[in-house]
Amino acid sequence: MTNRIKHTILTVIIVGALFAASTIPAETLEPYKLDNGLTVILRPVPTANKVAFVVLYNIGEDHDPLGKSGMAHLLEHLYVTAAAGDTPARDVMQFMKRYPAGWNAQTGTDYTVIASVVEAGQFSQEIRDVAARMNDLRITEADIKREVPRVKQELTNMYGGIPMLAGINHVKTQLHPIPQGGQRGGAMAHIQTITLDELQQFWKDYYKPKNAILIVAGKFDVEEAKKSIHENFNQIAPGKPLPTTHPKLNPKTGDVHKINVQSVVPNATGVASIGYAAPLPDSKEYAPFLIVYTRLLVKLRTKFGIGKVQPIYYPILDDTSTFVLQKELTPEEDIDAVQKDLDERLQAVLIPKPTQQDKQQTINFLAMPLDIADVPDFYLIRNIYGLAFAIGRRHQLQINGKELRDAIEAVTDADIQNLAKTIFAPEKRATVIIELEE
Repeated sequence: MTNRIKHTILTVIIVGALFAASTIPAETLEPYKLDNGLTVILRPVPTANKVAFVVLYNIGEDHDPLGKSGMAHLLEHLYVTAAAGDTPARDVMQFMKRYPAGWNAQTGTDYTVIASVVEAGQFSQEIRDVAARMNDLRITEADIKREVPRVKQELTNMYGGIPMLAGINHVKTQLHPIPQGGQRGGAMAHIQTITLDELQQFWKDYYKPKNAILIVAGKFDVEEAKKSIHENFNQIAPGKPLPTTHPKLNPKTGDVHKINVQSVVPNATGVASIGYAAPLPDSKEYAPFLIVYTRLLVKLRTKFGIGKVQPIYYPILDDTSTFVLQKELTPEEDIDAVQKDLDERLQAVLIPKPTQQDKQQTINFLAMPLDIADVPDFYLIRNIYGLAFAIGRRHQLQINGKELRDAIEAVTDADIQNLAKTIFAPEKRATVIIELEE
């Protein structure tokens, strides 16, 4: 599934409350490569009883061929449901049933993640299936016929059926437009032209070791794991270098875009969404931005509460490109007043000077995803998939936890004020009003 919102205010609030002076140091082993280019990262957690397998490909929506928006998204669906190795083709319900402890299949702008969580005793069985999908995925016309309607339903929800998602995704469309009528997750007019041969070739070329990271986290023996990974993956063909990304178009900012949708959510309301292109982790604005983001998490929790509409969207590793504030919008509300309220929320966290408490709060809240403080293993085992995914995404994004912590500690008032002139300048925002059809 694409553009799933998994990072919530409650999650980080709980994480922020867990830290004490004494924690167990991280035990992530140094990444290593197989002969075919596969990057492997192991994170044993002896107190766990499960193990997560996460494959992160360095390919996502930005690599879709021009005029074929949705290629990566459709292939993600096929990757987990087509036959591979000894496993026959299956529908999504059969796939989910196989992994009651957890799973994920998600396409981002610059990555695709395929993940499963199993009992520790299932290590050998699962590693064979993970390798088979990289080596022996057998996509058929029947698979495409089964999965295209699911992709269509997801897109319907993303851009209309679920108003909260519609606000976020239409903001993304304005901030990060795709050439030739493409859209995040795919345009159905494009998806319907994608052929079996194109999908098979796309997988054969790019969903291979050279473009992949395998992260294993949980309860396993390190030496046995290394041996098993070598036996199952080392013979897989490396694959080709990634295709070029599509050209970047200028964002469509400044104007208010009103969109009518037909909601599938009972008792839904309209949504006002204001979004900005977020600073990337390698930019000088990233550390001060994280302080502003954390301030908002606290403020929105304590003052505005958490309702049907998620008041802030910035899934910190899932989507590093977009930051969105949202508010419910009823028919009698004045749109200008709603926009003003969202602006005031933002200004309230941009004006104060950063304090040491702000900085420590940011470090505590974002410790697990960004590795900027040690996290107790007793917390990590609650979400072994989240641990593995975070390790992999940090590697992809080249986030160094220690360096980032130092950067947060060094943030000045001038750094915060600079955000108001750069990232959060009024002319750089995209405003979308989602109204419900009668």
